[in-house]
Amino acid sequence: MLALITQNKNISRHKVVSTIGAEEKNIALEKFKIYQKDGVIQTEFNNDAWLLHDEKDTVTLDFTFDEVYVKKYMNHYSVTEFKEIFKCYICFCIGQYVIGTLQELVYNIKELLYNTECLTKIPTKRYLLFKTGIQDFIELMPFTSEVIILEEERYKYNYVKRRDLAEYQSYFLFGRILEEYWKGNATIDDKIFFYPIYLWWNITMILPVRVTEFTLIPKECVEVRNGVPYLKIRRSKMKGNTSRNRNITYKIDEDYKIYEYAVSNEIAAMISDYKRLVKGYKESNIDSLFVNEVYVNASNQLKDHGFFHTNHFSRLLDQFYCDVIEKYYNYRVIPKEKLKETNIVGEAYKLKVNEIVKISLGDSRHIAMQNMLLNGANILMAKEITGHENVDMIFHYSGNMKNLIKCKAYSLFELSKRKEIIVEAVVGNGKEFIISGGGLTKFVEVDEGKCFSTLFAQGNLGDCYAVAGDCEICKYFQGNKNRKELIKKQELKVEERLKRLKRWISSEKEYRNTDEYVILKSQLKASVENLINAYVEELGGGDMHDK
Repeated sequence: MLALITQNKNISRHKVVSTIGAEEKNIALEKFKIYQKDGVIQTEFNNDAWLLHDEKDTVTLDFTFDEVYVKKYMNHYSVTEFKEIFKCYICFCIGQYVIGTLQELVYNIKELLYNTECLTKIPTKRYLLFKTGIQDFIELMPFTSEVIILEEERYKYNYVKRRDLAEYQSYFLFGRILEEYWKGNATIDDKIFFYPIYLWWNITMILPVRVTEFTLIPKECVEVRNGVPYLKIRRSKMKGNTSRNRNITYKIDEDYKIYEYAVSNEIAAMISDYKRLVKGYKESNIDSLFVNEVYVNASNQLKDHGFFHTNHFSRLLDQFYCDVIEKYYNYRVIPKEKLKETNIVGEAYKLKVNEIVKISLGDSRHIAMQNMLLNGANILMAKEITGHENVDMIFHYSGNMKNLIKCKAYSLFELSKRKEIIVEAVVGNGKEFIISGGGLTKFVEVDEGKCFSTLFAQGNLGDCYAVAGDCEICKYFQGNKNRKELIKKQELKVEERLKRLKRWISSEKEYRNTDEYVILKSQLKASVENLINAYVEELGGGDMHDK
């Protein structure tokens, strides 16, 4: 592993560690003392549990484990020796991972040991090999079986962990409930209590901000220049870098950088309104927009961190679902896992009229990112905005892209039921067409369906040429075939074009052709729009909810 040895401001020194011997143990102990002196580590090296603090959180690293099990399966080290080696490894990871991840790392290693007879056999749960910090650990340990190393190498590039998003209608329903409650039913006290939820929904569904970054928005966060309000947000410098470049100090001012984003006057007004309402509350111990006094008083079960912590935020969302969505609006809140259930004939669980899937705070960042991709954002720009280290991470969002496309289709369908709307044409000759409450009204009978192209009805084949005569992918075609089969074909086309675009981005720079990128991006956008139209058509036929 490439271990971080020391760091001073922006200067860091690394060492390639291939084994942990006497020299490495001394280096690890010196590094421990540096972080101990700086107040990050608040216990002694020989303690079985270390306390780590980073101005936001305090976590415990628990180095106790089943000593009988270790004695039985580990021949290379004694229990005492292994515990020391384990701590040295964690010392080399300090400064490269946030303290919450360090805690997760310790847990992951212990879990792996218990499921591999101390790294002597491949675990039944293969995913244990891909958890945080595991790769470096198993390569450093001399007792690791060769078959485990080979297995880890074989699968690590194919392992992708994607966030499970809620059922698409639940996002629209949540937004409608929140807006209706805010505009008509919430009292002043309700707004003081739930304002972070309201701001989170309105900001992070547009700007892909992490949950912790949102809670750390500075108090004086809005500045107006030339009539345009700019929102200041602390963005993490601890994400999006490879481990060899990370330089985590566990200090807020050094581990986060303030960025500015142009926002609407409505967002600026919301922030101003929130600050007015909480003016009488005690300010946070850190420079933060949000106050935490009201949440600590409301629940004695939550620790007072001195600022609006992510724990407070998570509990606040739970309470909104309980007090507002369940009790006030009489909805049944179900977990995302429910959507994975199937009935006796293999059909996925279908939401009932009075049901809503519970959203997680981190979902909004993924939705905002997908919205950027769907609306033609440059993928390299998206990489910078989200703070990911490489383009591959951006494409992880595509795993849930189909869900978001359904959301967009559902939004168009809801609008079409109320009024006539104009939908931009992406394929064809670039003209616009209209969806009205009754759908497209003029069509021509063609093989296996109906064609709603105005040009085709006039004898002009321009729209046909645009799709190379393939009616099934044309937005103006309504087929007589099974809708679900047609939609599956469109979904596969979107996925295939995402993969092609990924291959272009990932290729060596000298082999990239800019014209090819423009074509690929246009093709993807066209496929997405065609899929949206297919979903809208299915909604009109009453089948969308079954999907």
